[in-house]
Amino acid sequence: MRLLLALALLAAACPASPHPEATAKRSKADIEKALKAIEAKARAAAPAPRWPKGGKDDIPPPSSGDLAKARAELARLNGYRYLAGLPHDVELDPELSWTAKFGAELCKRHGAINHTPPRPQGMPEAAYKRGFEGTSKSNLHWTSGGDGLVGSVDGYMDDSDPSNVRVVGHRRWCLNPSLGKTGFGVVDGFSAMWVMDTSGPSAPGAIVCFPSAGLHPIAYFKPGTAWSVSLDPARHRLAGANVKVFELRTLAQVRAFPKDLKGLKEIPLSDVRLSTEGSGIPQCLIFRPGSKIGKGDRFGVLIDGAEGLPGRQLGYSVEFY
Repeated sequence: MRLLLALALLAAACPASPHPEATAKRSKADIEKALKAIEAKARAAAPAPRWPKGGKDDIPPPSSGDLAKARAELARLNGYRYLAGLPHDVELDPELSWTAKFGAELCKRHGAINHTPPRPQGMPEAAYKRGFEGTSKSNLHWTSGGDGLVGSVDGYMDDSDPSNVRVVGHRRWCLNPSLGKTGFGVVDGFSAMWVMDTSGPSAPGAIVCFPSAGLHPIAYFKPGTAWSVSLDPARHRLAGANVKVFELRTLAQVRAFPKDLKGLKEIPLSDVRLSTEGSGIPQCLIFRPGSKIGKGDRFGVLIDGAEGLPGRQLGYSVEFY
């Protein structure tokens, strides 16, 4: 059993400029080489730092094992960001990981994930303040199986359960273009990922698609997951736009899309919604195609009526491998 809780706080101006035209040009070899490099970089990250001794805090710092798992989750996060065309060099900050661990401890003491929990009885004021910082500035995750950290990024990116699909806020924080550093903390199945950071490069005009345009590895997509397209509201307006998804059975149909829709099968959609909550890029079109997805499947996405786009239209194809 897994529970996720998304933040709905205003992000700073989200600014690199990812675009589906760029991700669509990548080959399978390009993608696999990049993902392997991201994993290797995370594994080679610095070991656990020398933590300060003493103090009134009653939460121990992350262990070397905790940080090893955090580096694996960081690699997963940067892999998703690479696929979306975003800067994929987010760094793991040990102090933020410690603060995230305080947040996980605070959730544990309450027995539930909560971004703004009250101070539990017996928790020192200093520990509570740091824990509150950890809960209020993080994605939160809980699982009854495993340690709560391994696989948490996949959970944030799925974000398609009934309580989260209307905003997909965890995903949008993970894919916030200006995220430059993060921290992961875990305590007994409760975990936190620090997301309120804007130290990365800005991305004016960003268009962030999940799944990404072009080739997308099925290992980075859970069947049944809602799709999303986030657009910088300073450059584009999605109010009044509509979205359609088509099955593309041949390479000829892929090449002709979206100019030629003749003979294409339209896929029914559910959970269609425009979210303007301030989670990452504060304008996101969400939709869930009602089609089973497997390796080799191709789809075309067509968004009509979006201001700020050429011809008020955005069209791109996705192929899973």
